[in-house]
Amino acid sequence: MVLILNKKKVITLISVLSVFFLVFAVLIDTNLHIEVFKKHKADNLNMYLINVSLNDKEKILKCSQNITYVNKTGKNLKKLYFHIYPNAFSKEEYAPFEKNEFKKAYPNGFSKGYINIRKVFEKKYNLDFKIVGEKEDILEVDLRCNLKPGEKTNIYLEYDVKLPNSIGRFGYGDYTINITNWYPIVCVYDSRGWNIKSYEEIGDPFYSDVSNFDVNINIPKKYKLATTGIIKSKKLNNDYVLYNVKGNNVRDFAFILSDKFNVISTKLKDIKVYSYFFDEKLGRESLQIAKDALTVFSDLFGEYPYKTYSVVASDFFIGGMEYPNLVMIDKTLYKRNSKFFLEYVVAHETAHQWWYSLVGNDEISEPWLDESLTEYSTIIYFEKKYGKEIKDRLIKNLKINTYRKSNKSVFKSTTEFENSIDYSLCVYSKGALLLDDIRNKVGDDAFFDTLRKYYKQNMYKNVTSEKFINMWKKRGVNIDKMVYGNN
Repeated sequence: MVLILNKKKVITLISVLSVFFLVFAVLIDTNLHIEVFKKHKADNLNMYLINVSLNDKEKILKCSQNITYVNKTGKNLKKLYFHIYPNAFSKEEYAPFEKNEFKKAYPNGFSKGYINIRKVFEKKYNLDFKIVGEKEDILEVDLRCNLKPGEKTNIYLEYDVKLPNSIGRFGYGDYTINITNWYPIVCVYDSRGWNIKSYEEIGDPFYSDVSNFDVNINIPKKYKLATTGIIKSKKLNNDYVLYNVKGNNVRDFAFILSDKFNVISTKLKDIKVYSYFFDEKLGRESLQIAKDALTVFSDLFGEYPYKTYSVVASDFFIGGMEYPNLVMIDKTLYKRNSKFFLEYVVAHETAHQWWYSLVGNDEISEPWLDESLTEYSTIIYFEKKYGKEIKDRLIKNLKINTYRKSNKSVFKSTTEFENSIDYSLCVYSKGALLLDDIRNKVGDDAFFDTLRKYYKQNMYKNVTSEKFINMWKKRGVNIDKMVYGNN
């Protein structure tokens, strides 16, 4: 995610960097029975089969979902845990925004969002479940019997999702309906056990396993659809259109709707690149920026493996947000006099397709792993496109603006930062400087070769700081001292 904090106080990240750059230049029934879901080819990934239909007037999603869960924990499981992120929007005190962001997040006042779980069962047997978590955003499901390592089970859910009138990641504004982090997604089980952290205010509070998705989306025909995955079919049914979308080997599934979208596309090898926009001129600019960024990062780190990529102008006040195959971009960035703001955010979110979407991590406990790499990748994008002088100016500017943070570590969880400004300057800016130091120490050939191997070896997996640090140790870089030495 890119944070744009135009709060009259300090503008962090993009705004600060830009100074130097500018100087230089009808509802279908989804109460389906389990038998309706088709059998899919067995593999080692969880499989989500979801039917979702939008009640446009009430802004409610009516959903049914079957998940084939594969026990890869190495332990017997008696319970499963799911994130149900919409409940973090159910009360004002839960809402994942800092106090100074509330008016921007809720321009018409606080608006309630939630998920109502109606049924949970396994093999036609009702399962006991309860809602837990600090923000009532965790679903705990009791299985009928122990699920042994390597075994699979099918859990069927029926639920409704209320969309809030909010222009953060999740909700709707005047132009778009942002349907992100909306369905029950299985929590990650790692060496620490189940990760059941709530939807936090600072940073990107997500952590998930790569899975396969088959989603039927039923929406009023007036809307255009931007989505994770590939649209496989489209059927008109009176005033609604039913889309079947498949997303394989993706970490999440998101889609955005608007009846005002303009849509253009281009090809990059076998990738279809889309721009969804409201402003003609910068909408075309964003398409070219996305194509350029995909080219730069594919050349440096490894090929982008998916068939589609969409840059979507959205009602989204924060700046930019990444999802697999799709990124949200604050639509107001398309109205700036300079394209720098737009280019920076699009490049940053595109880099997240490598560092988060493909190589995943716990974004709450170790946010620096994806954000530092993404921020430095963005600087590299400008270096490759506009020359080394731009890169040097951006790095110099980062050093100036993080000078007062010299005694603070980038290696902290999101919950340990005072606010988004503190988080951004440490995790994004200091993290990028750390990577630049590593690059200077080992040289370009070793630096990019190591990142290419890191990407190739960890595609579709979750990584930890330990793995990242050990990778550089093999190159003779004492990253422990570089990271922990700044405490």
